[in-house]
Amino acid sequence: MGSGLVVPTATADEHDGSVGRPVYVTTSGRNFTETGPHNVSVYTVGRGGTLDPLGDPVATGAGARGIVFTPNGKYAYVVALEEDTVHPYAVASDGRLARNGQPVETRGDTPIGIAMAPNGHTLYVSNLLSGTVTVFAVHPDGTIARRGDPVPTGFPEARNVAVSPDGRFLFVSHGIPVDQDPDVIVTFPLRPDGTLGAARPPVPIGAAGGGIGITPNGMFLYVACLESDDVHGFRIGYDGSLTPVPGSPFPAPRTPEGVAVAPDGGHLYVASVASRPVHTPEEDGVWTFSIDDKGTLHRVQSRVEAGVGPVGISTTPDGKWLYVSNFVSNNVSGFAITPVPREVSGSPFPANGIGPAFDSVAVLPNQGPKASFTAMPGRTTRFDATASRDPDGEIARYDWDFGDGTTLRDGGPKPEHVYNRPGVFVVKLVVTDDEGCSARQVFTGHTALCNGSTAARTAKSVVVPE
Repeated sequence: MGSGLVVPTATADEHDGSVGRPVYVTTSGRNFTETGPHNVSVYTVGRGGTLDPLGDPVATGAGARGIVFTPNGKYAYVVALEEDTVHPYAVASDGRLARNGQPVETRGDTPIGIAMAPNGHTLYVSNLLSGTVTVFAVHPDGTIARRGDPVPTGFPEARNVAVSPDGRFLFVSHGIPVDQDPDVIVTFPLRPDGTLGAARPPVPIGAAGGGIGITPNGMFLYVACLESDDVHGFRIGYDGSLTPVPGSPFPAPRTPEGVAVAPDGGHLYVASVASRPVHTPEEDGVWTFSIDDKGTLHRVQSRVEAGVGPVGISTTPDGKWLYVSNFVSNNVSGFAITPVPREVSGSPFPANGIGPAFDSVAVLPNQGPKASFTAMPGRTTRFDATASRDPDGEIARYDWDFGDGTTLRDGGPKPEHVYNRPGVFVVKLVVTDDEGCSARQVFTGHTALCNGSTAARTAKSVVVPE
């Protein structure tokens, strides 16, 4: 620590940055006993974690499953299992959806899993019954085009896809819940243009691999296995290799299908639909696991009730709220993360359609802030970072490095600093927005939670006179 005197003139206030954040829920059009609308319902997060409808539901394809976004939050894509298509949408500034061209065929049979590359240039879809992955180029206007024919994984029943946070590997889980035979996860290295390299040797998992979640630091991958009722955890090597973490596999509730990794990588949330061999509502729910530094899962608490048949699951970018879609009761449960889920007032909320299914909940990515500051040099130098901006919220934190060995964490936008000597000092600033987004992207396998970038950092030389 340097010997300079730091005089902070403001402290960041507490902000509830989640309020107004759009949340999306797809409905497939059918569940165990009903048929009906298949659409995308759009909500915004209200105070206390409620879900407030944003306009009318938007029509989408039959058998809708996952929805993902480009990292900049401008475009959305829904995979439609019964149509073998992907439906593209433009996202308005308030979060509403509008059609962005016609649905595009996957040319695979029964598409079910979907993932966006962290850079937003490529979209991946797994085709369950053809055992293939379709690769799409994402154009600047949000339209998509297939990149060649679907690529075989070498195994039947390609169920889900996830991309490593560094964008170098695609992971594909396999299986459907019909027997206890073990299934596999297959890894593809990704070429610079987003296409698939040669598949690596398969890695065994439990029966019927479903939801995949990856910690934002890219170290650990988890896959829920519906028929063997467990979660398999792996350490991801630099070369994309998967090595089981200590204690894997981990017992999970019956028919675990959806998973969500907390934005800080410290917890895994698992939604259990409890549908095998028959649906038993008294066994479905949400389970919470902590993740230790070796990747081992530790159950934090027993089952938390949601609606009937919970399956889709996602957190908000700030990790404060968790939303779970319920396949049988056709609604969405909301929870405060404390870190274990605690249901919010008014939950569950109507899904405005029938059968929200696999990966049917997603939250619009939070856009990262941009740092900027000016300085009035002198032995007491005054700094002003009020020109820093956040495109979808507010700046909540300013971390300063004054270049003389003195730092000021959470020092507000207008600190003063006394330099003990003249000279040239490189002053650095890092800003964080009111949803915790700063200088790095937070990505957990399918779509970004925080689209942070180096724009949240800035530096300039300050000349302190004699």
